[in-house]
Amino acid sequence: MNIYIPGVDVNQAIKNSGSTELFLDLLNDVYKLMDEKCNQVETYLRENDLENYTILVHSLKTACRMIGAMELGEDFFTLEKLGKEKQLLQLQEKTPEILDTFRALKSYLAPYVAKSDGAQTEFDPKAITTLLDQLQNAIDDFDLSLAEDITGQLLRYHCESCLYEKFETLSQLVTNLDYEEAKELASDCSKIIRNQSDCLFFT
Repeated sequence: MNIYIPGVDVNQAIKNSGSTELFLDLLNDVYKLMDEKCNQVETYLRENDLENYTILVHSLKTACRMIGAMELGEDFFTLEKLGKEKQLLQLQEKTPEILDTFRALKSYLAPYVAKSDGAQTEFDPKAITTLLDQLQNAIDDFDLSLAEDITGQLLRYHCESCLYEKFETLSQLVTNLDYEEAKELASDCSKIIRNQSDCLFFT
C-alpha cells in the first residue's frame, strides 16, 4: 500500500512503530480521537483551565510525533510550554490555528483508517456502484439493517478522501434515518464513480 499524507513522515513513523500494520493502527487511533480532543482543548482554554489544557496538548504532541506529523508535534509542544508558563493570551492567539491544522489532517487519514473488522478492500468501481444501488433499494424498502450493513461495506474500501468522506456522511445519514438525503448522496457517489470524477483512487 502506498501511503501519502501531507505533513507526515510516513517512512520514519513506520520505522518507529515497527511495521506498516502498527502504523495504520496508530492512524486509526488518532483519527478517532481528533474531534473529541480538539473540542476538549477548546473547552479547557475557554474555561481558563490551563492545567488540563497543558496535559491534553502534551498528549496530542506525543500522538502527532508517533504518526510522523513532526511539525504539528512541535506546534503542540509550543502550546504545552505556553500552558506551563500560564501564557493565556498567547494560547488564545495560537491555539485556533494549530487545531485547524490538526483537524485538516483528518481527511488525509480517512482513507487509511480501518473500519469494522479492520480489513480494507482494494477500490473496485463496479462493486461499489452495485452496493450504492443496493443501498438505494434498501432505503426504498425501509430496511435499515441492510442499509447499515451496506454503508459499513462501503467504508471498508480503500479510496481517496474526497469519496471516503462522502461514504462517512452516507453512513451517518442512514444512522440518523435521513433516508431521502442518503438516497440523493448515494446517487451522487455513483455518478462520481461512473463519470470518473476528479477523485483519485488507489488501485
